[in-house]
Amino acid sequence: MGQNDVRAGRPVRLELNAQRVTAAMDFYGALFGWTCTPLHVAPWGSIPLIANGDRVFGNQFMAMGAFAVAKWMIWFSGDLELAEQAIKRGGGETGRGIYSLGELGQLLDARDPAGNAFSLIRLRTHPPEHDSPGDPCLAEFWGPNVSDLAGFYADVFGFQSASTARGAKLSDGEDPRLFFRDTEFDMPRPCWIPYFRSTSVGGDCERARRAGAIVQVHKENVEDIGELVVLADPAGAFFGLVDPVRASASG
Repeated sequence: MGQNDVRAGRPVRLELNAQRVTAAMDFYGALFGWTCTPLHVAPWGSIPLIANGDRVFGNQFMAMGAFAVAKWMIWFSGDLELAEQAIKRGGGETGRGIYSLGELGQLLDARDPAGNAFSLIRLRTHPPEHDSPGDPCLAEFWGPNVSDLAGFYADVFGFQSASTARGAKLSDGEDPRLFFRDTEFDMPRPCWIPYFRSTSVGGDCERARRAGAIVQVHKENVEDIGELVVLADPAGAFFGLVDPVRASASG
């Protein structure tokens, strides 16, 4: 499969929400070599940014109260104006609409027809054309019957939708972009799960497990995605490791 680019559906900005966010970031620092630097943002104060080498791709948030369920929030690249129209047309909600995030860019927070939250962002500074190990590169939506929403998200991102053995996938031409997994087990709520690029899924998975992660989906090779594994970090947030190069090798 080809590399992701700045077209729609690329997970270009992430936020880790967790009560034990510091312990989680220590885990990711050891696994990927991520670093954190504080950024003062009024009126919230200091918000730690997450960087993989020179690429700053996210931030962390100490979740409390109703936000205490540990999870990764993903902001996808996309055409915000067209997406806003498609969300309304498909029965979703766009809240305050498109708004500015200062030097970072513009954001559109939305909810799909089932009430699940998601966001699209137009960054002022584009991410690198190619993803490096440790960078977010793909995303999958988990929950009961979430593949039923594939048509809605296909319209939002301008993709083609197709059924799979696990749920559904959205593709941009020949390039798969987003995936939907219908879960057969209970989850606190449906959620988007980021996949981070790996050149050794098995090795990284074992190192993650020894550092306190719990395997949710054991290593498998999935057509159009690649070799992957899904884990929960020490704070409880789900994430995946994927080597997309192996997708073509397995075909």
